[in-house]
Amino acid sequence: MKTEFNIYDDDTYYFLYVTDEVRIETDGIDGLMIEDRNCNLRKISDPMKYLTIKNEPDEYFNESLINPHIDTLIEAVKVLKVMYGNEFRMNSLK
Repeated sequence: MKTEFNIYDDDTYYFLYVTDEVRIETDGIDGLMIEDRNCNLRKISDPMKYLTIKNEPDEYFNESLINPHIDTLIEAVKVLKVMYGNEFRMNSLK
C-alpha cells in the first residue's frame, strides 16, 4: 500500500492511495477517482458519504453492487480525513 498527501499554498491538495487492487487519487477539482487493475475508472464526486455509508445498509449494499472496492474506498477516505487534519472539506462540506 502507498499513500501520499500534500496541501499546496492555494489550499488545494493532492491525495494518492494505492493498494494491489485499486488506485484512488484526487481528480484535480473536488472529488476522487478510483481505478482498478482492469483500468476501469470511476469518479467519486461525494467521498464524504463513504465515512457514514455503513450506517445505511441499503445504501451500502447498492453501492457495493456498482463498486466492488467499496471497503477500500471507505478506508482511503478515512485516511484522507485524518491526513487533512480532520478539517476535511470537499464539495463545500466541513
